[in-house]
Amino acid sequence: MKIYKAAHMIKMEDLNHHSNLYAGRAIEWMMESSFIAACLSYGNKRGLLYKNTHQFDFTKSAYPGEIITYCSSVVRFGRTSLTMRVAVISEETGELKAEGYTTFVTVDPDTQKPCAHGMKLDETTDPEELSWRKKAESFFSGK
Repeated sequence: MKIYKAAHMIKMEDLNHHSNLYAGRAIEWMMESSFIAACLSYGNKRGLLYKNTHQFDFTKSAYPGEIITYCSSVVRFGRTSLTMRVAVISEETGELKAEGYTTFVTVDPDTQKPCAHGMKLDETTDPEELSWRKKAESFFSGK
């Protein structure tokens, strides 16, 4: 599994009224990070459209001056879709600050109609990675 990383330093303009990272900014960065990872995985940014954010869950607050890294990877392929897991990690402490999942649909760049991508996940026995895949699958299976 390839992990794509994008780091951000939290600045004053990124804060909410509690003086920690504003959720809207965190989600903006999550979307950017997951789109970049999806583009690099698929290889055609014109052939990707955003479909859904399934979850974005903060587990710890992030504060001014903190450097956080968005770690994005593909955890599910559908016939015409790819679902990304994004983990927000503190560079100072290594703590998980937030986690979310987004899905993109592969489309014909000219018609914008969904098209099959033919991609598959690599084999893994890693329990953590398997749990992320199971979580991503649950967004589509209703489990």
